[in-house]
Amino acid sequence: MAFSHRITRRIITTWSRAQVVTYAPNLTLWPRFFAPHEQRILLTAALQKLDHMETRLARQRMKRYTMTMPQTETSVLHEHFLPDEYYDFQEGHFDGVIHHYREMHLNSWPEHEVAGLSPILRDLYNICPTNEVQTHLLHLASYGEILPHVDNTSASGSWIMGVSLGGERILRMEGSNGNDDSFDVPLPSGSVYLQSDSMRYQYKHSILKSKLSDEQDPRIKQRLSIMIRDLPLSSKPGDVLFHPD
Repeated sequence: MAFSHRITRRIITTWSRAQVVTYAPNLTLWPRFFAPHEQRILLTAALQKLDHMETRLARQRMKRYTMTMPQTETSVLHEHFLPDEYYDFQEGHFDGVIHHYREMHLNSWPEHEVAGLSPILRDLYNICPTNEVQTHLLHLASYGEILPHVDNTSASGSWIMGVSLGGERILRMEGSNGNDDSFDVPLPSGSVYLQSDSMRYQYKHSILKSKLSDEQDPRIKQRLSIMIRDLPLSSKPGDVLFHPD
């Protein structure tokens, strides 16, 4: 079904969570949902979970690197990432869509270990259209990407929500009518987008490689996304991977 992609804006106040950009009937973006300090807390928690999944050898390599760095708290978001070579990024996903990444399904957040995390999570999960959800972490290398694809209906329900942390990337939507029905959505760090129904199953979508210069710190181009999906209709209550309080 074709429709106009003229962007509409609904701004209630001047700050973050209230600003909503509607790109299409089933694609909404909050471009500044999380403030910089909230992004740092979320990224710290997500990296902690992913790092614990690494091999012992990889964790030792990461520890040796961090011991050589100044032991001071940084307010610069990309400095929370390590250089690409210290992560065991996978070259390709089993379905051939995701390249140079690491990922995990999340059963719980380290709320007792990361100060300030709980209220941030409440704000995030409160905008989910439904309560029964599954959460997934996806970390792209500076050169990582997600190729055009249509979501698998058996893997989740009708909607998916994504939090972007780190390097800004482009979400490209490709409709069945080609260029006349395609558009790009910039995903700055701290943004949240909600994609549902026809935007998931009738449009191919992809995350493009970073266009930043290779002369810059490569960590600027790494991106970590928190993906929240509703459960497929075939799921049972016990299949819930994360149920926010």
